Amino acid sequence: MPLTPPEGFRHHTPIYVRWADMDALGHVNNASFLTYLEQARINYFNDLKLWDGDLSELGLIMARIVLDYKLPLVFGDEVHVFTRCSRFGTRSLDTEQLILRVKGDQTEIAAQGTITAVVYDYQKNQSAPIPDRWRELILEYEPGEIVR
Repeated sequence: MPLTPPEGFRHHTPIYVRWADMDALGHVNNASFLTYLEQARINYFNDLKLWDGDLSELGLIMARIVLDYKLPLVFGDEVHVFTRCSRFGTRSLDTEQLILRVKGDQTEIAAQGTITAVVYDYQKNQSAPIPDRWRELILEYEPGEIVR
């Protein structure tokens, strides 16, 4: 049965919980949650053709993260991350992300985060304005409203 995206979310990244993600208590370590979010954000930016990681171009650096842990994950859980852009600034944008655990026909939020990323010019070693093309691509893709 296909997974229905949460309202306002379109971009989806399945996550495979590795044994190495676990801590001594037998659940996914809090730092691994951040890795899951990072992988999903990179997929989001790549899929939208915003940035492919080339350091000779404009890129993104994480400036701030707020993450609420709701429930533990364990090895063998079916995990999915949903990502959306929720805010544009002049030089930064926010992504909202949900980490979901699926068990049978039940979907639960395991964690919910907001990440602020700054557009960065790697050649000049400084922040830069969000390119108009990035804004256009995100606005074309996103189903919900974006704060500006």
